[in-house]
Amino acid sequence: MLVGAMAVLATSCDDKLDITPKGMTTLDNVADLELLLNQEYAFGSGPLNDIGMVCNDGFPAWYSMSELLASPTTLEYAYVKWDESMDRATLAESDWRYSDIYRQIYYCNVILDKAPEASGSDVVRNLIMAEARVKRAYFHYLLVNIYAKQYDEATAAQLGGVPYVDYVNMEVNKDKNTVAEVYDKILADCTDDIIAMLPDRAEVMRADKAFANAVRAKVLMQMKRYDEAATYAEAALRYNNMLENRSSAMTTKSWELPWDNDNNYLYIGGGARVSLTFTCMSKELAALFSPDDYIRKYETGWNSLPTWEDSAVEYDYPGGMIYTAFGNVIFNNYGIRTEDMYYLLAETNIRGGRVDDGLSYVDQVQIRRIDGYTPLKDTGMSQAEAMKKMQDAKRIEMYGTYNNFFDSKRWNTEAEYRTTLTRDLGDYGTYTLSPDSPLWVMPFPSSATRYNPSLTQNY
Repeated sequence: MLVGAMAVLATSCDDKLDITPKGMTTLDNVADLELLLNQEYAFGSGPLNDIGMVCNDGFPAWYSMSELLASPTTLEYAYVKWDESMDRATLAESDWRYSDIYRQIYYCNVILDKAPEASGSDVVRNLIMAEARVKRAYFHYLLVNIYAKQYDEATAAQLGGVPYVDYVNMEVNKDKNTVAEVYDKILADCTDDIIAMLPDRAEVMRADKAFANAVRAKVLMQMKRYDEAATYAEAALRYNNMLENRSSAMTTKSWELPWDNDNNYLYIGGGARVSLTFTCMSKELAALFSPDDYIRKYETGWNSLPTWEDSAVEYDYPGGMIYTAFGNVIFNNYGIRTEDMYYLLAETNIRGGRVDDGLSYVDQVQIRRIDGYTPLKDTGMSQAEAMKKMQDAKRIEMYGTYNNFFDSKRWNTEAEYRTTLTRDLGDYGTYTLSPDSPLWVMPFPSSATRYNPSLTQNY
């Protein structure tokens, strides 16, 4: 019966907006409903296919640079050249990430709709309803930051956001909410009372108190409510403060990072669970890496793949660097890691004038990344200097995830941190991207907009 019900869920949807249900699941037991939460999340495509190119993290390396620039009628071309003149709304026919996220939101809504009347344990009922609400909040947090402009208290009520879908009724039109409305609903889905219903620890596909506190912390951070964000980040670390340690590469000569590593609060890939072998880092990001980085310094080639120092030649992009993952390295593209909370606390402490406290959080991560690392704490840095050190370190740490895109959008709305990006592609030219560029907002796919008149583009 469960297999059949899952099939109904998977096939009862289309891609007009959020995988609109055409029929209802027959799941009527909380134990069966819980299985909807036991998923290996994967959201269509990895960040380097679009948002990673916009914030100049890197490029999808299954194309050479010449191939990426060969067709001026693709989204990839627009993002590589930062070409604002292209009609991205027309080019974005479909978007698997968009539809995959809304599909998961639908599953959360099915649980919240059916669990109150389903048979079974009240303990399980309360747990899965709390988990469904927190995950629904997180999925909408991803959507609103990818497909809408940055939250700003003064303008959020006027800015177009995304539909906040908190129901399963197919007859109800999924109207687009404002950015302010989306954030209000997100916060209502991860309150302290809801967080308290979750377990202290859970597997990396399930929500626990560390993940839920981290969700609220990241949402408040994006709203620039920095002190509140810090409170929830500290709470998350009380439940899980495990950091990935790469020093083992000194002896193993390889980098191992499984998808279920202890530092993952919730794992969400950008498609199939594969390593970051053959992703090309921009030369601007590669230049930030220390020569004593454990991976750069100690990892050796495997199966004829190039090492750090000689990899750029193969990509037709002088100065760029093929990010080779010779071991089992699975990046958490759209999930949350412990390191997210360390860097959140680093920034909030530095912003609050507690420079050394903030740098201490940077140091705790960096000492596990760089051989012979010299701590930044107690070096007499100014607040501005500390912020720059933190930003550069975090940008390296968050490569291959959505974080650098989200951070850049937020910083670009603050006078002190607005940055015009420059991309040097060698013989292919040099390009710039302004803090106010429309490219900082991804287009809704036409597979959704053609069926929903409220879903106007947000850029």
